[in-house]
Amino acid sequence: MFLLSSLILALTGAVSDAQPTTAEVKATVERSIPYIEKQGLWWIEQKKCASCHRVGTMLWSLQAAKQHGFTVSDRLQEWTDWANDKSLSKNDKGQIGGTRNKEGVVQLLFAATPQDADPETRKKLIGLLREDQNSDGSWKAGGQLPFQKRPQPETDAVSTMWLTLALLTAADDPENQKTIQQAQQYLAKSKPGKSTEWYVTRLLLATSQKQDKQRDQFIQQLQSLQHADGGWGWLTNDPSDALGTGMALYALRKAGVDIQADSVRRAEQFLISTQRKDGSWPVKGTKAKKKGNIEETAVYWGTTWAVLGLLECLPQ
Repeated sequence: MFLLSSLILALTGAVSDAQPTTAEVKATVERSIPYIEKQGLWWIEQKKCASCHRVGTMLWSLQAAKQHGFTVSDRLQEWTDWANDKSLSKNDKGQIGGTRNKEGVVQLLFAATPQDADPETRKKLIGLLREDQNSDGSWKAGGQLPFQKRPQPETDAVSTMWLTLALLTAADDPENQKTIQQAQQYLAKSKPGKSTEWYVTRLLLATSQKQDKQRDQFIQQLQSLQHADGGWGWLTNDPSDALGTGMALYALRKAGVDIQADSVRRAEQFLISTQRKDGSWPVKGTKAKKKGNIEETAVYWGTTWAVLGLLECLPQ
């Protein structure tokens, strides 16, 4: 038993001490792109749905890959236009699609830089985010998100942070300033969450608002949640997966953590070493009733987030 334990520790140390190369990171991203495109297109064609918090990460990861010089489908703009139209059009219930999927709208906004996006479309999408804000400054999480395996107040807080991050990209607009202020008052009272995503969004907010003290605090907290294998779980106490690790890696790099930092290198190595042959990563469901099983949508989310995180580790 002692020898077995020693062997496991030795192997774990070998994995975490490995130094991934730029070529390995690029190869990992490149292997994921066909999977993201194929499964994303299947969703668009079969589900015809842009309101399931899925198409947004598809477009975000593919656009980011394209900006880093990777070859992506020449249909990317077509898919982007489709998703924008779906978000701004009425659904079969007479509701504007994006109002029920504000988190997905955020992803669409981050998928395209302000310089590349159509200004009128961008303004309309941002306008959707201001709607339905609660009197306390929060937003209720949309779609299937309230069924996730974390407390409802935390899910609402995370959604509120994502919406605030998107609104801050247009903070000079007077219409957004009051909305942002109300959200910030709510978030100031937000209790620490159980999910890595909570710490990720708090770190991204502090970074976006140039709150250096809070940024450094959340960098340390997020790094302290990193597991021995170099990854993070989507819930902080869960085993490592691509969803939690991709998000954490993305946030740490956005916050300015050096590419040679131990936490960054170990996260890279975790993702490189756990990718499946088809370019995806195994991720268990985020819903309470499906948390014990590898779920296709969670796999897709995890794969897109792994790509977003790894891309932040490459030269611009």
